Amino acid sequence: MSIDSIKRQIEGYKRDIDRQKSSVADCREDMANIRIRKSRDAESYTRKLKSASSVANKHSIRAQKKRDWESYARKLDSEKDKIAKCRDRIKGYRENISRCRERIKRLR
Repeated sequence: MSIDSIKRQIEGYKRDIDRQKSSVADCREDMANIRIRKSRDAESYTRKLKSASSVANKHSIRAQKKRDWESYARKLDSEKDKIAKCRDRIKGYRENISRCRERIKRLR
């Protein structure tokens, strides 16, 4: 391979890194939105529990809250996993860039 083609390859890896970084930013934004929804739901559940008329009604509200909280936890864990995968890809791209730079040095 020529030096120019290796440089183009490096530029491609840099674009891939930028895409992964934007994915991480999107995931963080999604996580923030999930936390906001959870906070709003917490306030809603507080109001519902205060206005509940019977013990059975309170129990069903608490059960629904528990299910919702588990759902929020799964969604947040999913976003964290996506971020971890993006970071691993970025690490791989950086290693590829290092190898390309070493090849350029050998060609010179």
